[in-house]
Amino acid sequence: MTTFPVSDPEGSTSASRIIYRRSVIGEGGTDRDIRRALKERQIDRLRHGSYVSSSAYADLEDHERTETRYRDTVVAAARSGTSRRFLSHQSAAAMLDVPLLDPDHSVVHFVSERSGRTSPGLVIHQAPIPDHHLVTVDGFQVTSIGRTVCDVARLGTFRQAVCALDSGLYQGRIREQPVDLQPIVDALGPCHGINVLRTALILATDQSESIGETISRCVLCDAELLPNPELQVVITLPDGTTYRCDFGWRDATGRLRVVGEFDGRTKYHRQSAASGGALPEDVIYDEKLREDAIRARDIAVVRWNWNDLAAPRRLVGRIYDALQRSGVVE
Repeated sequence: MTTFPVSDPEGSTSASRIIYRRSVIGEGGTDRDIRRALKERQIDRLRHGSYVSSSAYADLEDHERTETRYRDTVVAAARSGTSRRFLSHQSAAAMLDVPLLDPDHSVVHFVSERSGRTSPGLVIHQAPIPDHHLVTVDGFQVTSIGRTVCDVARLGTFRQAVCALDSGLYQGRIREQPVDLQPIVDALGPCHGINVLRTALILATDQSESIGETISRCVLCDAELLPNPELQVVITLPDGTTYRCDFGWRDATGRLRVVGEFDGRTKYHRQSAASGGALPEDVIYDEKLREDAIRARDIAVVRWNWNDLAAPRRLVGRIYDALQRSGVVE
């Protein structure tokens, strides 16, 4: 009887997590062993012929668990594929660590110049794919960041498109490998969703550091009452301390009067990691001190979160009131 792993070593990769049927059979196991392990919940099925230990994602938070499981599913599908199809769309984004808005994790995407087809859990898109639109990640060929976000943008809503393009541009900036999207858009030519992509490209920027910031910007740009904000505004205190805020508005004299900050849960996780393991409540306390220091400069601070983005009229009203009190608008 085959014994399946019940846990994974810290820092394990998709390659070490995934259990393949062919490997089980090759080591003397049987399909009956696999069925028993599934029934006893020792393992979970990723897709046909690919499994993981039931405890593989136990230490991850919900969003990390979803993303990691999907990436493992993508890797499993790629290992069972042919050499002339390449991971694309949401699947390439997962491999490239490019965040997306509401990605569909039920399907693995490939692109092939030969033929396209759709089956449960799998889509193969037929499209030209020049060599310079491909990169290698963990041994798999995937579409480049630029091509990936353009493909995602074509097949989603307008906000999903802007979020994808922003993510790609930002990833290019922080990796010091700038992404030029216009040549990719031009090369795609007339195709499904090209108008959404072209319109989203007008709004796209490399200055949005999260999906929440991008959606915030969409809300702000849609609001006729509000002047367009500056992005990633830097505030310097008398002691030389600098703070960077997501959005900023100036009065007629050019003085910064209002800043806006999107607070997402992921932001606190990232700050905690960056600060050497600080607790979220410590990070929140530091944020309060930061906000007090900004207000001491006679700059109003408006903060919002995901719940506020779900009620955009109310959020726009709060920001407008702050702009009016500060003399930015009449």
